[in-house]
Amino acid sequence: MSLRTYTYQIQSDPMSRVESGQIEAKNIEDAKRQLRVQYMLAILPEDTLLVDQSEVDENQARQKSAKARDLLRVLADHHAWTKDSNQGARANLNNLNLTDMVMPKSKLQNADMAGADFSGADLSGSNLTNANLVRASLHGANLKDADLTGADLSDADLRGAILTGAILDGVDLWRANLMGCVISPSALHKALSCKTK
Repeated sequence: MSLRTYTYQIQSDPMSRVESGQIEAKNIEDAKRQLRVQYMLAILPEDTLLVDQSEVDENQARQKSAKARDLLRVLADHHAWTKDSNQGARANLNNLNLTDMVMPKSKLQNADMAGADFSGADLSGSNLTNANLVRASLHGANLKDADLTGADLSDADLRGAILTGAILDGVDLWRANLMGCVISPSALHKALSCKTK
């Protein structure tokens, strides 16, 4: 039987501080036994918190996998729509949580992604021309070499985003947060239509 990871919080007596940590155990009963031995207790305090972290991780992995499958279907439909507007459907990713998704070289031109959360996502080399990214969170996202021509990034969160090599012609950065983003000064000046000497 493989071992599972359990996280715990325990206060062995009312005067001691709450301690937390992880243990490897065969099952919940084995985890409780180990805690009793570790803290030299006949019974665990009623407020002891013991969570099967392996189950939590498995559930998160299943959810991420389901999200990736749904996203692939949306991207396939969108790709068909960009080829022929009578086929597929325009991608609508409004307000979706797509944090840390790995989707380089995605073809999301003209996609509707207002309010979507792409924090930490990899969109490097993606085609995002004329995409609606109003209020989108791209905090820490990798947009290296992405084509953002004509994209609407007004009110978007681009803090810490990587924009090296990104094409920003005609992009709307009205009230976008660019703090700490990685971008060449010339590309930023061009995107903001600054006049340089």
